[in-house]
Amino acid sequence: MASGFKKEIVVLTSSPRNKVVSFLNDLRQLLDKHNAKLYASDCELFMDGLGYVGVLEDNIETVEISDGSEILYTSNINNK
Repeated sequence: MASGFKKEIVVLTSSPRNKVVSFLNDLRQLLDKHNAKLYASDCELFMDGLGYVGVLEDNIETVEISDGSEILYTSNINNK
């Protein structure tokens, strides 16, 4: 390595929010691919590194996670 240059290491990390939304987008695409719908009550989502995320809801156009009263996360991809 030439003198005067420093070795730089860049670590890309994803935020918890990005991790959850990415999961919801993948799930939305999988459900659409198989023409499937989720019908469940109180389907709680837990993720490694995050723990309890919220209640999973398939609203046909989007997949969402709520705390029971407020939507916390929603997929960016929908089947419109």
